[in-house]
Amino acid sequence: MIPQHQEEPLYQRELFRLVSADCFRPGGVELTARGLAYCAFSVGERVADLGCGLGVTLALLAERGLRPVGMDCSSPMLLEAEGRLSGVPLLAGMLEELPLRDASMDGIVCECVLSLSSNPERALGEMRRVLRPGGRLLLTDIVARGGGYGVDGQGCARGAVPVGVVAERLARHGFRVLASEDHSRLLAELAGRLLFQGVPRSALLAWMGGCPGGGSACSEKRFGYWMFVAEKGNK
Repeated sequence: MIPQHQEEPLYQRELFRLVSADCFRPGGVELTARGLAYCAFSVGERVADLGCGLGVTLALLAERGLRPVGMDCSSPMLLEAEGRLSGVPLLAGMLEELPLRDASMDGIVCECVLSLSSNPERALGEMRRVLRPGGRLLLTDIVARGGGYGVDGQGCARGAVPVGVVAERLARHGFRVLASEDHSRLLAELAGRLLFQGVPRSALLAWMGGCPGGGSACSEKRFGYWMFVAEKGNK
């Protein structure tokens, strides 16, 4: 077993990239396409993909005639995305301080990223700031379904909260929820494929919630995956 200090995050491993088709999230482009159908963006509208990773969603947005803008905090991922895409602006930045002008976006896509934020309230405030009135937000993320929340560690679920808390945060920042769907099955399917391909259970638990040693405290935590589509109010 590789010593913990030498381990790289699961999502950075080639096997994870292969299993997730470079999407790094449950549901892949199929779930993104479902969310975009709710958003009903018009051709030519500007849509920011926050936490764009390798640019898979950016490519989908461009194919649909939208004008995408990508942002990520990882320079290596932005470099790889740049090699895949042509003419798509790519920015380095953080959710809590978006490098975008006020009311400059018609839409935002944020997939499996908000739970990683050190300050999700500020991140949602920033999303509201850069969206025009009536702009749409497509948000998918890991949510807590039991065993408490506020997970420690570096996993993708470290900031997972119950669905109701996400809805309250959206409302607090002036978003009106248009669609709310449970896609936990897709999280279970991704976890199953990773285990089938030989990813150790300990690595999977660490990716989910920072429980590298497993144990009862970790096994009691249960997670799901949710999709919200919300609209920025006029106020």
